[in-house]
Amino acid sequence: RCAVKDIGKLREFFKKDRYIIKNGIEIVEINQDFAICKAEIGEGHLNAKDMVQGGMIYTIADFTFAVLANYLHDFTVTQSATITYINQAVCKTLFAKSVELDATKHNCIHQVRVYDEKDITIARVQINGFIL
Repeated sequence: RCAVKDIGKLREFFKKDRYIIKNGIEIVEINQDFAICKAEIGEGHLNAKDMVQGGMIYTIADFTFAVLANYLHDFTVTQSATITYINQAVCKTLFAKSVELDATKHNCIHQVRVYDEKDITIARVQINGFIL
């Protein structure tokens, strides 16, 4: 199995994800039930209206899914995702929490909540992962 059950090894594995590192996304917590990641928001994350750009919101959700899925299963990639933006993101810190809803031998479904430091929900994302 390729599942990475040690948080230190998981962090080392994801240090290879240069896009995540460049965007300042970090793993906060991981266990059997959920994963939480965060990013401190800077000028480079903002759109023309000074809100967090939608791509950053999706990116933190997708990464948080990847952290939990690869903790629970063999190497897993996003197969499909649906994002619903609920509130504008005018914040200093963005968080995402992923929980697994269901899984089979080669598929898993996660719900990810993206929220800010005031616990305001920014987006909800459902991700279907393919377990290799």
